[in-house]
Amino acid sequence: MGRMNHDKSRSFFGGRGFYIALVLCLAAIGVAGYFVLVQQAKVAEEGKDKPVVRQEEVENVQRAQMPEADPEPVQETLEPEELLPQVCSPLDGTTVTVFSMTELMYDETMADWRTHDGVDIRAEEGDAVKTAAAGTVKEVRYDDLMGVTVVISHADGYETQYSSLQQEPPVEQGKAVEAGDIIGLVGSTAAAEGDVGPHLHFSVSKDGRVVDPQEYVK
Repeated sequence: MGRMNHDKSRSFFGGRGFYIALVLCLAAIGVAGYFVLVQQAKVAEEGKDKPVVRQEEVENVQRAQMPEADPEPVQETLEPEELLPQVCSPLDGTTVTVFSMTELMYDETMADWRTHDGVDIRAEEGDAVKTAAAGTVKEVRYDDLMGVTVVISHADGYETQYSSLQQEPPVEQGKAVEAGDIIGLVGSTAAAEGDVGPHLHFSVSKDGRVVDPQEYVK
């Protein structure tokens, strides 16, 4: 029985049966290859109909869809010198007494210790006194301690005061003045500073508070 099966198998591989099986295998491989080629052709045809989108086009669309940020307003911070321009010194002379509102200074004339709300600029009797910045004459007065005084109002709450002037200054209340205009002459009318001699007592205030004139007028 075993020998019979062995002979049948050898007869199969050696006869027509072997060639029939080989043909069937080749046919199966051909059919499979045909379907693969058909599928690839179909995919390629579908790809032709789809537009090609480049990366840079995508990025441009994304940027166009993004809302633009509103720029924040720039806020300017004004320094004191910008509010009262450093246009000119009111007098060419020598500063003999400086501004001091935190430390007491000895006053030779009054023989006591006190603060000093401005600067004293010594000069020759009759030297011209000029306004430090443009403004309007607010007041012309005689003060028992500071003598003949001219007060000028400026923008943003600033005022400048010029004291110890000679009598009859050439300006009056309400007059508009420009920086460098002559508003008086150096005198010796300040009784509280008599020992200083001919000089100008010059002070600056902002909203009613005195400030150091040397920070504004050089």
